[in-house]
Amino acid sequence: MAVALWAKRAYPKATFIRLLKRLLGTIFLRLLPVPIPEMKSGRGSVGEIGGILKQRGCSKPLIVTDEMLVKFGVVQKCLDSVQQAGCKYEIFDKVVPNPPSELVEQGSEVYKASGCDCIVAFGGGSPMDTAKVIGAKISNPRPVKAYQGFFKATLAGLRPIPPFVAVPTTAGTGSETTVAAIITITEESRKVVVADIGLVPQVAVLDPEVLEKLPPHITAATGMDALTHAVEAYLSGWSTANTRQLSLQAVGKIFCHLETCFKNGSDLFAREQMLQASYEAGLAFTRANIGYVHAIAHQLGGMFHTPHGDANAMLLPFILDFYLADEANGGLCTTQLCELAVAGKLAAAVPMDSAEKCQLAQTFIAQIRDMNTNMRIPAAVAMMKATDVSEVASRALQEAHGETAPISSPLSWITDLGYPTPKYMTQLECEAIVEKILPARTMS
Repeated sequence: MAVALWAKRAYPKATFIRLLKRLLGTIFLRLLPVPIPEMKSGRGSVGEIGGILKQRGCSKPLIVTDEMLVKFGVVQKCLDSVQQAGCKYEIFDKVVPNPPSELVEQGSEVYKASGCDCIVAFGGGSPMDTAKVIGAKISNPRPVKAYQGFFKATLAGLRPIPPFVAVPTTAGTGSETTVAAIITITEESRKVVVADIGLVPQVAVLDPEVLEKLPPHITAATGMDALTHAVEAYLSGWSTANTRQLSLQAVGKIFCHLETCFKNGSDLFAREQMLQASYEAGLAFTRANIGYVHAIAHQLGGMFHTPHGDANAMLLPFILDFYLADEANGGLCTTQLCELAVAGKLAAAVPMDSAEKCQLAQTFIAQIRDMNTNMRIPAAVAMMKATDVSEVASRALQEAHGETAPISSPLSWITDLGYPTPKYMTQLECEAIVEKILPARTMS
């Protein structure tokens, strides 16, 4: 009876299959033994990487990173630490934003040809995601596309990847603690989500010194990515008391410290707080999942190469507006957004009066818009045209509603659970949101 009432209020237009998958996900996520990485944090903690590898019996890591981090010497302390521990290393620095599957294939070949026995991911979400799937290719060789969905990369850890250390150089993706990797299938111009508990790094090294020279625009985009993780996890139908607490902690740190980092990248205390926020948000959304913001953002990255953090930032206020557009879900989102606003120090407590609640929820959304403006986050997807809107929306809803796998592939179909959003979105509603981020010239 309770499930039927919830479905009528929150998902009146959803099909029975979607509701069933949502319920399965609720049960499944509570039973899933998601590992938590060992965390090394603090200034200079990158210098511990060599010792971490030696403790695990490793002698030659593949360092997965990008060319610019190598060029500007950001990776050097990691390399020095590895050498001081008596280890050799191989660098794979070909990673680019929205990494294509071809990079995974290249990286796995370098790993095997060089005789590597472990992996260090050094960079933002793209190097970490690439490293995860390289690990899967080593332990369970298959085409990258075949890993899409749940538990196909390592078979839930039955084919464990090599020892894996993740060093985030941005505070946002949370990939150092998540089960997921996002890889672009170039020939289809789309991103696929690879999710498997065997992809979680064994160790996460959170060193604020690595972020000191991070450009402001990347600081902004990745920080808003972390905020989106925290907010979507908090609103998720799969959230728990633990994930909600992690989300609140992350939102509090981000509201307090992100713009400080944007203005003064040398503030290492603020940088460290943002690393912690990203880590907490990563723990939260790994267990509670994400929602419509990410579903649309993934399409913008796959189709137009929009940086993921920028896409999330520009979409987040519009999706939250959608959740507040009516009270068919009993006001649940209003209360939750007020709780997030309190965590962000926008109010001392959640109001009792419904009108005041609505006002505080709107203030929370307005604060996100102000953050986007203050940090000069783009407001539109430059390459997108009006004729693309329907396709973006259709792909996003397939991902969000768990419709990417055909029923002719039963295992893929049943494990494509979609996202536990607090309110159901139709094609027309999604198109209306996507239209809001069209460049002005396409609106005439």
